[in-house]
Amino acid sequence: MKKMIGSVNALHQQNSSVQIKFDRMDLLRVQIPHKDPLVISLLVAECLVRRMLIDPRSNANVMIRVTFDWLEIKPKKLKPTGNPLLGFNGKCVEPIGIVELLVRAAERELMESFVVVEIHPSYNLLMGRWWIHRVQGVPLTLHWVMRCLSLNGNKVIDIHRDQVAAKECYSVTLKASGKGKAPV
Repeated sequence: MKKMIGSVNALHQQNSSVQIKFDRMDLLRVQIPHKDPLVISLLVAECLVRRMLIDPRSNANVMIRVTFDWLEIKPKKLKPTGNPLLGFNGKCVEPIGIVELLVRAAERELMESFVVVEIHPSYNLLMGRWWIHRVQGVPLTLHWVMRCLSLNGNKVIDIHRDQVAAKECYSVTLKASGKGKAPV
């Protein structure tokens, strides 16, 4: 697990004719219609973390405090931040701090900054557009996949949606809102 898979510098050395495409064949494994978000699982700080929401609208990677504690990260690794986060509901959330952790995806090992907050969403992590750009990803919720070019640009790597985790998140969200349960 500790073997180096790739680096950011290799991203700029690509010379490839491989393109990221989506077509009808990709929809064969997808139940249409659906409203499910793109929720994946990845290695973060040497641990498999489930229930990671891919959100191209977010300017930051967000980690909830419970996930921070579960990963057993020492609090001294938190760096202070003076910038509040603007939440989905328009309210500001004061971060506990920022932590940098190794994230593995699409043949890349990238140090990513996470804003740690004390909130209670159904997701463990939210991966924002900066990370999506760094892995050269193209998320498509309709197809339940994020496609990335390999480091050398000669193939496409799919990061598939974790369907069970997405259903769990939806169920937790409904329960917290008082609107009942969704099937898992």
